[in-house]
Amino acid sequence: MIQQNSSLSTSHEKNHPSRNLLIRFILGGTTLIVSISAYFSYQATRNMMLKDFRQSAFLEVQKGVAEIEEWLHVRQVEVETLANTSTVRSLNWSVAEPYLKAEAKRINEFFLFQIATPDGSYSNTKVGRSNKNIQDRDYFQKAIAGKSDISDPFISRSTGIPLIAISTPIWSNSASNTPIGTFHGNVKVDHIREVVNSLQYGTNSYAFALNSQGQAIVHPNLALMSTVEKPAPSLLKISDRNLNAIAQRMVNKKQGIELMEIDGTQKYVAYLPLTQANWSVALVIPRQNIESRLQFLDLIALIVGGLTVTMITVLWQVQAFEQSELKKSKAAADTANHAKSEFLANMSHELRTPLNGILGCAQILLRSSTLPKQEQYHVNIIEQCGSHLLTLINDILDLSKIEAKKLELHPDDVHFPSFLQGIVEICHIRAKQKGISFVYKPAINLPTGIHVDVKRLRQILLNLLGNAIKFTDKGQVTFNIEVIDQPPSDEQTVKHRLRCTVEDTGIGITPAELSKIFLPFEQVGEKKRQAEGTGLGLAITRQLIQMMSSDIHVQSQIGQGSSFWFELEIPEATDWVQSAMTASEKQIIGFEGSPYTILMVDDRWENRTVIANLLQPLGFNVVEASNGKEGLEIAIALKPDLIITDLLMPEMDGFELIKNLRHTPEIQNVKIIVSSASVFESDKHRSLEAGGNAFLTKPIQVDELLHQLEEYLNLVWIYKQSQPNGEKTKEAITANSQSAQLTYPSPQILQELVTLASKGNFNAILKWADQLEEIDTTFAAFANELRQLARQFDEDLIINFLTKYAVETV
Repeated sequence: MIQQNSSLSTSHEKNHPSRNLLIRFILGGTTLIVSISAYFSYQATRNMMLKDFRQSAFLEVQKGVAEIEEWLHVRQVEVETLANTSTVRSLNWSVAEPYLKAEAKRINEFFLFQIATPDGSYSNTKVGRSNKNIQDRDYFQKAIAGKSDISDPFISRSTGIPLIAISTPIWSNSASNTPIGTFHGNVKVDHIREVVNSLQYGTNSYAFALNSQGQAIVHPNLALMSTVEKPAPSLLKISDRNLNAIAQRMVNKKQGIELMEIDGTQKYVAYLPLTQANWSVALVIPRQNIESRLQFLDLIALIVGGLTVTMITVLWQVQAFEQSELKKSKAAADTANHAKSEFLANMSHELRTPLNGILGCAQILLRSSTLPKQEQYHVNIIEQCGSHLLTLINDILDLSKIEAKKLELHPDDVHFPSFLQGIVEICHIRAKQKGISFVYKPAINLPTGIHVDVKRLRQILLNLLGNAIKFTDKGQVTFNIEVIDQPPSDEQTVKHRLRCTVEDTGIGITPAELSKIFLPFEQVGEKKRQAEGTGLGLAITRQLIQMMSSDIHVQSQIGQGSSFWFELEIPEATDWVQSAMTASEKQIIGFEGSPYTILMVDDRWENRTVIANLLQPLGFNVVEASNGKEGLEIAIALKPDLIITDLLMPEMDGFELIKNLRHTPEIQNVKIIVSSASVFESDKHRSLEAGGNAFLTKPIQVDELLHQLEEYLNLVWIYKQSQPNGEKTKEAITANSQSAQLTYPSPQILQELVTLASKGNFNAILKWADQLEEIDTTFAAFANELRQLARQFDEDLIINFLTKYAVETV
């Protein structure tokens, strides 16, 4: 018993570091996710508050403009009222003068009243009859043309005082279309100056007003104001580009609030035009007067950011300390000041390295002509699972692109029933784990091939189906896909409008929550379910659907479930059939000409092994090097035809190796392919700028590698010869003659297989074939025939094959 306890204790101590590492990784990852969520929430809140503060500053300008507008409107009504009196219409100055002087004294807002005849001669309450002429004045010309007008401020010729002329035509009693004169009421600029100068938004803020020519009506800088001796300069013609730009917007009667450099510092400028007159008012506000109100929020964000950095730093330092204690010969672990992107990239690199070995070896085995079909099937599963894991890694790294709206769609041809069946099988497993039913209802007229971004459509469907399963505790989740329309198309492309619907019998969503479910970082429902995600799923899903020129819709009732659906217009594709046939029939087995020498430089033996095992059977001479320094020495000695190199290596990394190769005369023109698991675009560009010819992402895809070798070595491939049509016909005849000897299952099983074939569920048919072989070995020949047909993805062939046996059974 003591020995047993001791053994358990020892085992516990061995597992303790691994458990601590996992806990720290989870804690660090959670901290990053929470910090990212907090950062985006902070940015959203800050932008909303800043928008409110800017609107508040803009309202100050609106208030001043409204007061000026009201004052001018009252003055204009008074002028028009006086112009309509019989005294003014008489044009008899001796009669009108005492009346107008009395009115000027009563109203106490006008500097003078003035009557002018059509020839431009005038009389006013300040100078009486004048021998001058105002025919050249714009306000007179507008009034004599029959229009009321409020002029730009001007310096009076007789008094030298800045005035504004409010003019209106004088009409006779008869229905004449021509004014008999004009009536003017001149007011001082003083009241407008008082209103503009009263506009403030904190210390050191100031307001100014411009006329229709961009000249200052009111401005604290007296150098910009008109005097008797010197007219005001137009702000449209001054050298200050920012002030010039604001003046241009004001003259063009624009409105808004902008942040720009004014008087040498960053300031907000809020500007708004008048409707009563052709002027505009602006308020200049120091930046800190608005943004200082956000300091408390910025302080909180700074504290949260500091705590996050501190926590991550502590986690990394503790891990580095333990690693240095466990492995004395190893250098200290990475320090904790790595940025989030570098952390994710490093994790991706570590995951991609074993994936490179898994996918590479799987692809090598799949290219083998001696591997039995049963083993090929299992190796194909390994390759698919590895590819799925690679897709998950890439999805995580694509999240930042989605948030930055830099994501692009990459459509490709795909076999649609197989694609849907793969998604359905994943959801069947999830639903089974929760003890609920999953129902798949595909339409019988679904297109066989479509042209779509498979990765993004899979992400959309798995997100919606995963959410439905997550929030359903009893009942079922139903996935329905149907063809609702076939839109008009050109002669070359046939399009289908598909509707995808996900229904569940889950907890439902309240009307209040429905308006928020598509917002980033918003989670609804019970708190225990919210802990399962970050609240980005539906936001990303909707954005992807909108990128596909559609939108997502939802209906829900509390306690009864929810229904999500969207429609996509997708072109039909047929090339997937031809490309699949080409891939299967044209297998590369070598190349024409003498052998080429390829140098593989990588510090990981599994990466070197994958390349060597892929290329040596094709006739390449593959030489390996474990680091950049060794690779440079071998390259100088052997002068290879092409070099494939990793980036991250000891002794000498890939960047330095490429640089040395390009500076070594005897091998400076050698072709270089950079193969790396790095996710940084900067690394890709940097490697190409250093002298690399191409970039190959790990895990390496065989087709892409062979394509680059073909391009840079000018290869002519030798393909495995496909079976002549005559031999195929003979085999088909032989197969048909043997088919009568096949042992086939019960009619019920045959009918089930027909149903699966009509739905394009080839994976389920393959599983049935395996089960039949396990049930009874006499079904082996039938199962093998069924398996071969299923792998051709042709439901018509399978249905014909199965229907024949169903008829014979009956």
